[in-house]
Amino acid sequence: MEKGKLVVSYDKETDVAYLSFGEPKNSVTEELDDYVLVRRDPTTHDVRGVTITNFSDYFKRKKEMKVEILERKSRSRKK
Repeated sequence: MEKGKLVVSYDKETDVAYLSFGEPKNSVTEELDDYVLVRRDPTTHDVRGVTITNFSDYFKRKKEMKVEILERKSRSRKK
């Protein structure tokens, strides 16, 4: 994750919340459940952000956001 910067935005029209760590970059998306998507760096697998679909419904049902995002090992890290 890019340290020191969290960008949060909400699209009321589509009811989607976006949480991004740093500036937007190319990412791969992993679905955690019916609402939550995690965006990762395709090489390092570091988390770049989280997307919550049906945001209003998500918080009506869950009341808070508790999502376990497991660290993934990079397949090949250059030194």
